[in-house]
Amino acid sequence: MGVKATGESMNREFTNENGEVIVSSSANVGVNTIGTMTFTLLDAQKIKDSETIAEDLKTFIDDVLAMSAKYLN
Repeated sequence: MGVKATGESMNREFTNENGEVIVSSSANVGVNTIGTMTFTLLDAQKIKDSETIAEDLKTFIDDVLAMSAKYLN
C-alpha cells in the first residue's frame, strides 16, 4: 500500500507594468514528496525591462518557503 502525499500547491502569474504576463510559476510542497518550484520565463526582454519583477519573485519564494515550513519534520 502506498503512502498518500499531503501537501499544497501554489500557482502565480507575474505581470509587468503594462499588465502583460511575463513569468508564470508553480510550487508544490508536502510530506512524503519532493518539493518543486518552477518558473516559466515568457519574454526575456520584458523581464529585463520590468522594474518590479525581482521583488515579485523574491516574495513568491518567501511565500513558498513559508508554505513548506509547515511540512518540515
